Order: sequence, then C-alpha cells, then structure tokens
Amino acid sequence: MFHKTGPGKVDVDLDFSGVGVLHARLWNFDFDDFAGYQFRGLKTEHFEFLKNKVVPLVEHDAGQIWMAGSASRIGTADWNMTTSANRVITVARSLSEMGIRPEQMQTHAIGNTQTANHRLDEDNDRSVVLWVLPKVYFEPIIKPDLPRPVPPKPKVSRNFKIAMLLEVDGSISFAARAAIKRIVKGRAGAGIAFASALFSIWDTENNLKCTYVYAAVGLGFGLTLPKTGGRSGTLHGPWNSFTTEKPISCSQFGKSMRFTTIGIGDLSKNWILLETPRGVKDVYLSISTGTTIGGGASTYPAHLSAFVPLERPKPFGGP
Repeated sequence: MFHKTGPGKVDVDLDFSGVGVLHARLWNFDFDDFAGYQFRGLKTEHFEFLKNKVVPLVEHDAGQIWMAGSASRIGTADWNMTTSANRVITVARSLSEMGIRPEQMQTHAIGNTQTANHRLDEDNDRSVVLWVLPKVYFEPIIKPDLPRPVPPKPKVSRNFKIAMLLEVDGSISFAARAAIKRIVKGRAGAGIAFASALFSIWDTENNLKCTYVYAAVGLGFGLTLPKTGGRSGTLHGPWNSFTTEKPISCSQFGKSMRFTTIGIGDLSKNWILLETPRGVKDVYLSISTGTTIGGGASTYPAHLSAFVPLERPKPFGGP
C-alpha cells in the first residue's frame, strides 16, 4: 500500500565524481509508489538534483547517463521489478522533459535482486542509482541491448601535450573526412571556405592519446587535412605542452576551438583556444605545428568551428 516516506535523499560518490563525471544515488522513494499503477512523479529534492547537478553535465549532447532502479525486499519479486522499473522511468522522463534526449540515457531495473542481506524495507533500497560520463566518440548508447555495463571512470590529468598530425593511416583519414562531412553539411554558402585539420592530445600522466578533427569556417588561408601515408601509423608535428585548471580526460576537450595563424614568408605563428568542460577554464596557448600554414593572418572563431574526438583514448607511450 502506498505511503509517503518524507523528503527525497541523494548521496554522491565523491571518489567516482569529477569534471563531467558523476555517480549518485537518489533514494527514499515513497513506499509502493506505483501502487494501483499510478504514476506519481519525482520528489522535489530528486527533481532539483537532476536539474542542477545532472542536466548541466549532459545538456547539448555532452554526456550520457546510465541508471538502475531498485526496490526493497518487501513484496513479491515481480512487483518489485515493476516498481523499480517505474522509478527509473520516472527519472528518465523528468530528464527528457528537461531536454535530455532518449539516446543519451540507458535505463535498467534490478528490483530487489541486490537486497538479500537487507531488512525487509530500507530507504536506501527504494532508489535509482545513476552514472554520468562524458560523451566520447559521439555515438548514441546502443539499444535495446540491456543491460549495458557502465564504462569505467575516465582517467584524468592536468598535464597534456598537443600536436598537429602531418600524416595519418587510411582508417583515420577516412574517419576524419566522414566527420567533416557531417560537420559542414548544410553550413557552406557562397564565398565560405572550411578549414580542417587533425590534432592529437596526449595525456602524459596516464599515457593516453585522443585524436581530434577540427573544422571551421574561414576566409583566409586554410588548414587542410593531413595526407594519407603509405604505412601504418602517424607523423606528428612538434608536441606542445599545456596544463588544465582541473583534471580532465584527454577526450573531454571541444566541442570547439579557435585557431589563429600569422604567416610571414616560410614562418608561421599559431595560437589556439581549446574549449574545456563546464567548470574548467579554457586553454589558450601558442603552438608549433611543424608546417607552414600560409602567408598573411587568419582567425577561425570558436563559434564557427567544431573540435571533436574521432576515437576513444588509446594507450600512447610517447613519440
């Protein structure tokens, strides 16, 4: 029989959580809150937590959410599975109403399957556990293959290096050109040119590397994609060191980048402004690319650009 149990509670796992990453439990859902198959909505405390702490991490397609609803031991296993499914669906519905797309969410119900040694009714068991992770490789969560395991927490660092790619293998070249087609589709107009390039960002603490494609509207001298080499592997320009304000993953840069270049003769000076996740200051640095980009001066504004990862972080021991 349904009865209210007081304010909604939230616990945050501080060991897991970080920039763009969150692990939390929304608990103390009302007892038998799906009695009579009646939808009762979220408690105010749970709703406010989603709005203020979860949505900012995933809005604008920046992240993905895995959620598991659960129930206490009391009652039948079948009804507890139904009740836990209703709880996680209630959370997902609220997130959808806040603008989060269904393909960003993975929902799962576990009923009372993890309560064997618990009391018949514990407030913590009437819950929804959620994990938020940054979106990497810009792919939707695959459905209906449930349950899909939650990925591990990304390895993070403050120490990075960035390099322009001068030569790449065929698989990276193909992926980059396909990504640029998606980025520029419908954006080109008369007199508009698109600059494009590939960069690698190396996490020097965890020895991980992520490859990014850069595309931007430009009216000056253009960057171009690197040539495809006849061998496996890549050829980089010089590595340029930088640090971030807070630890993040090497896959969390973007979605935009400002690129400025000044070319005189066979020399060029280049500056970039890398977008970082919400709550972390963007990174501005001068870089050497290992190639001459062109004469004159050109700036590709961040708001007219895209800077997105082509792959998940991969092990990298250095050049």
